[in-house]
Amino acid sequence: MTSTPEIPAARRDAAAPRIPSARAAWGPLSLSYATAQLVEVFLHEGSHALAARAAGFHPAIGQFVELHVPSPQRELEALVAAAGPVGSLVTGLVCWALYRRRGPSYPRLLLMWLAMTGVVAFLGYLVVTPLLAVGDTGVLARLYHVPVAVQFLVAAAAMAILYLVTRPLSRMYLDSLPASVPLDTPRARKAAVTRLWIPYLIGLALLVPAGLGGDPEVVFYGILGCWGPGMALVGFMTPGAGRPYERKERPGTGWRLPVWAFFGYAAVVAFYLLVLRPGLNI
Repeated sequence: MTSTPEIPAARRDAAAPRIPSARAAWGPLSLSYATAQLVEVFLHEGSHALAARAAGFHPAIGQFVELHVPSPQRELEALVAAAGPVGSLVTGLVCWALYRRRGPSYPRLLLMWLAMTGVVAFLGYLVVTPLLAVGDTGVLARLYHVPVAVQFLVAAAAMAILYLVTRPLSRMYLDSLPASVPLDTPRARKAAVTRLWIPYLIGLALLVPAGLGGDPEVVFYGILGCWGPGMALVGFMTPGAGRPYERKERPGTGWRLPVWAFFGYAAVVAFYLLVLRPGLNI
């Protein structure tokens, strides 16, 4: 009678394939967030600039800002102010539609963040209407003398819509996690979404290099404008993650960061520093 020699536990562990954990997603999520957020901000400010150009202004796009000489015509200023949030919403909806047609990959993470940041930025502007007079929707409220009570009603409605929208967004995020991350219970899913704070904060720090050399106040408020919607996004996504969820069977998730992802981020930052810092005239 023969017996198979027992393999020591240490050797078994070394020989077993490594299973990616939630931490394996932090790098791709952080870098894809920073890249997508900077692209979304540029598209937002670019929407302002295109509307300003259509209105007869000579605008320029800077780091986290669009600049033009103000006009006494209320309708023209309102057009320019509204174009930014609308541009963010269009960006978010288009990327959301494209996301549904993509497999698991780093480009899919970029589309996920573009969808999230675009839609949430639009709703975020509505939420802060009565609180931020210099914001796009605050400018619209001031131009048309919207009563404060109406502004708060709009903000409350936007909060309710944000809560509803983050339900599918939470599922979108859960779909992006490695297969080894436990998502079988509501508690596990909420914990997975809560851990999104870590790559989100890392990604937020990666926005800072794009603002180097710019107006400190503008850059500060620009990054703060990215931080606020992200806080609301993660906060609202957490209860949504507790809802029933069926994990989709997908092929390997590929949590290695492709080399081109670093070059993509560096290219976007370089665009901010070399093109937007001196001002991109439209």
